[in-house]
Amino acid sequence: MFHLLSTLFGGAFTLAAAYGLGGILLRRLAAPPEIRLAIGAAAESAVVFVLLLCHAAIWPVLLAVGACGIAAIRWHRPATQETSSAPSRPIAYAAWVIFAGYGMFYLVNALAPEVQPDGITYHLGLAYEYARLGGFPDRVRFYDLIPQGMEMLFTMAFLFGRHAAAKLVEFGVSAAAAPLIFRVGRRLGMSETGSLMVAVFYWTAPLVGLAGSSTYNDAAQVFFTLAAFYLLLTWRETGDARYLLPAGVLAGFCYAIKFPGIFAVAAAVLFVAVSGRSRRWRDAALLAAGIALAAGPWMVRNALLTGNPIAPLGNSFFPNAYFHLRSDRELAEGMRSLHGIAPAQVPWQLALGDGLSGTYGPLLLLLPLGLLAARRREGRVCLIAAAILAVPWFSNTGARFLMPAVVLAAFALGMVLPAKAAWAAIAVQALVCLPPLLNAWQPAYAFRLHELPWKAALGIETEEHYLQHHTNEYNVARMVEHDTPPDAGIFSLMPVATAYAARDVSVAWQSAEGDRLVDTLRLAAKYKEDPLSDWTASWPLASLRALRFRLPQGYPAEWDIAEVRLLSGEDRIFNSPSWSLRAWPNLWEAPLALDNRRSTVWRTWQPARAGMFFEVDLDHPQNLSGAMLTGHSAAYGVPLDVYGQRGTDRTWRLLTDRATSAVRPLENLRLEATAVVRRAGYRYLLVPLGNTGHGPLGWQLLAEAPEWGLEIAGNAGPNILFKLR
Repeated sequence: MFHLLSTLFGGAFTLAAAYGLGGILLRRLAAPPEIRLAIGAAAESAVVFVLLLCHAAIWPVLLAVGACGIAAIRWHRPATQETSSAPSRPIAYAAWVIFAGYGMFYLVNALAPEVQPDGITYHLGLAYEYARLGGFPDRVRFYDLIPQGMEMLFTMAFLFGRHAAAKLVEFGVSAAAAPLIFRVGRRLGMSETGSLMVAVFYWTAPLVGLAGSSTYNDAAQVFFTLAAFYLLLTWRETGDARYLLPAGVLAGFCYAIKFPGIFAVAAAVLFVAVSGRSRRWRDAALLAAGIALAAGPWMVRNALLTGNPIAPLGNSFFPNAYFHLRSDRELAEGMRSLHGIAPAQVPWQLALGDGLSGTYGPLLLLLPLGLLAARRREGRVCLIAAAILAVPWFSNTGARFLMPAVVLAAFALGMVLPAKAAWAAIAVQALVCLPPLLNAWQPAYAFRLHELPWKAALGIETEEHYLQHHTNEYNVARMVEHDTPPDAGIFSLMPVATAYAARDVSVAWQSAEGDRLVDTLRLAAKYKEDPLSDWTASWPLASLRALRFRLPQGYPAEWDIAEVRLLSGEDRIFNSPSWSLRAWPNLWEAPLALDNRRSTVWRTWQPARAGMFFEVDLDHPQNLSGAMLTGHSAAYGVPLDVYGQRGTDRTWRLLTDRATSAVRPLENLRLEATAVVRRAGYRYLLVPLGNTGHGPLGWQLLAEAPEWGLEIAGNAGPNILFKLR
């Protein structure tokens, strides 16, 4: 019972505080409750963000913040209230039956422990860590830099009610979208039946049920998009410019929730630009100010940490030391793939097939009829907005990334569908999407809710028992927490459910450092199959101050250098810390080529192109007659040009373009590789066992553990935790 009460308190306290803050901020505007909740949530998120920056996000402080917001509900009522007529009886009855039935199902799932992959690995993993630390951790990884508007609210709820309380926050804003749909429908001049059809379509969609009862933030994205849309429609209808600043805040908060929200910003800007008001520049400035208030802090933080305001993406535009361009491209290629689904099959898969990780129900197949609404101005507004909001789907084909666009397109359908057809569509959608009916024919792995976990929701079934039977990742997380000390440095070749492990786990793909360490382990593991080669270049003895190694032509593979050795006759010139290095690309990792470890490699992290170079600037002129570059590139048979600078002369002169290559004798680099991991601050290595991904490397580490200097610290299923000796 205490578990249930703390969960309800954490979720309700966070939402009530947001509602109260919204009432204060909008006290001079006529705004419905859903809009006050939206504005208050954006403000509450900003407060938590500032507190985390100050390492002051502890429960007494957040309790005071929430208490002030809740007090405002009683003492600072908005001066004006928006009124709307009550719906007709058939509409009201249908809404209550459908929304209450599905809503209870979603609520029970929201009260159960989180089991969704993204929720347990980063949405709640971040919230749990922030709750432990009271501030942002001192590191730069992929998920540390994505916008986290909803995670700020999850953190506040987590402090008071843990995992399920954060889920309740998402459920709350998801539920608020249903009445907001009716309000938007009225602004668009739609019939009650048309608005009901849109609301039922959204509320009963299997994908929406899962997103709205977990810590996926896509349902929140829909709610805040609709809230911004509502305020823009109100501004256009009333001419009151005071609506533009909160509209901008909500559009900007869509970006603060997740990157695709930038298209909500674009749609809002376009809406204001084409509305034809006489004071267009003033209107645009108010909207832009609101956008900057909500989205700006995340971009400024990223720019200060990495030099890239849109980190961890966009690294080709803002190169930095923390993320590799190849990682950007590989992530994008994987996300935009249709995974073998023919384009003609996409509508069916999105409606009922689940081939794109989620379904919307049969009503999705009628959305093309909404194009008929283009004859009306309001229809064109919805269709254009839907088209803009659909753009992110082409870079990430998961069904969740269409949720805002689908809702806007549904408004267009609601404008043109006759009343009888709309009632039929409502009935079919509500019946076909019933979970028991879907369970009868959809596969068990379909991306939706499958059960009513009422025992776990009420605390009758323990959290541990429920999680052990619903997600294997929980067992790995418990193993990690049980078998490592609290301050353990853990490097993982697999995702970890950090929502259930009070440990700082660095996952391989989430940073440039992770890429480098995996590269080191793989090079040592494949030293027999993919041996290193030496590029040797020689020239007449000369006094040189700097050397530049340049590729005169490109090739499909990457250029890499494991070690650079400079020669003076038969003698090696040993590296000096006073030397300075330059490289294009990947300047930041140039020291790896002169660290005297052949298991650490400077590489371009993109296919080699003509003109790429690696440069060594010596602290004073030295007599040099040759150089040797160790790596894999020499094996491709491509030429290498070597240039030099003499004394104070800064002119680059070609020394030789006739470098020769030879395969090096095999070297066992395994102990050196694990020493590199240890020097990076990690004492534990978590690996999967399998035939794909890093699984084969995991098997090799297990089979040769003594040769790597590893000992088994724990295991959970096909996952091994090693301790580095």
